[in-house]
Amino acid sequence: MKTKEPPQSLADGYVKWLRGKVGSQLIYLVYASAVIFDAQGRILAQTRYDFDWLSIPGGAMEPGETLLQTARREVLEETGITARIRGLAGVLTHPRYNLRYPNGDQVQQWTAIFWGEAAGGALQADGGETLTAFFIAPEDFLRRTHPSHQEMVTCALRARAGEPPQIEPVESFPPLRSYYPVLRTAVGHDTVILPGALAIVEDDRGYILMTYRADFACWDFPGGFSDLGETCPATVVREVQEETGLIVEPYALVGLYSDPRLFYITYPNGDAVHGVGAAYACRVTGGRLIPEGADDENSAVAFLPVEQVLAQTRLAAISQIMRDYLDRGGWPHIR
Repeated sequence: MKTKEPPQSLADGYVKWLRGKVGSQLIYLVYASAVIFDAQGRILAQTRYDFDWLSIPGGAMEPGETLLQTARREVLEETGITARIRGLAGVLTHPRYNLRYPNGDQVQQWTAIFWGEAAGGALQADGGETLTAFFIAPEDFLRRTHPSHQEMVTCALRARAGEPPQIEPVESFPPLRSYYPVLRTAVGHDTVILPGALAIVEDDRGYILMTYRADFACWDFPGGFSDLGETCPATVVREVQEETGLIVEPYALVGLYSDPRLFYITYPNGDAVHGVGAAYACRVTGGRLIPEGADDENSAVAFLPVEQVLAQTRLAAISQIMRDYLDRGGWPHIR
């Protein structure tokens, strides 16, 4: 009896290039998915060639585009529907949602979950990744999908009802694997998309916790790239403790950042990165400040006046994030 062959990957662009370098091993992929509602409150769904459960339209971000652009592009390409994005429902990164594709590719997903409405177009599956596209009642979708897509829809329903984006728990599953060296060993200095997180911590004077970066000779928010095996909030807690000695608790999502005009960085050694990150407002719950810095990347740590943070000119992203933090009514900002 002939066994059924697993479907071959239809990935193209960045994912195809990256898999050609790293093989099927576990990697982060940055995705954007959109839960799109019609006038009856149904959600846009699809069946795919690679999994037998219903899914929400979405896909991997390409270098040079933003997460919002990715979400709109993927919805249109996969379903024929033009999406009007209303807001951010959450960021899904938990290792419990790791995927193993039928061809063996392993992924820890770092997914921005948007929600919005159908603004035009006509239902038409692309015939490649998407076999069929249709609107379905949320409760029916939830019974026929993967836990990660259950979480996406649940977050979107809450956001549509006016709740803030859900923050995942601070959880990690040792042994963690530093993702940056995994990629650099395979791709050299070429551009890679790297997800991460940063903390905005305010003291009782209204001063902001900053670290002095030796590589760019400027003050920056504590934070860094995510390790394989941790949630995004766990990234920010780990990075703040490593860099400053303080233990923090994330309590709100200030913004989601992916604009290449602000977050495309070439390091002094030539490494090129399109950074994607979540900025969390955090409160201090313990630890001890290490003013001289706790690692080679950061030579000093201090709480600085807001005006000094806004005056930063070395990296434009720093002042933008500071302005977004001050604009609390706009949380979470999407850049």
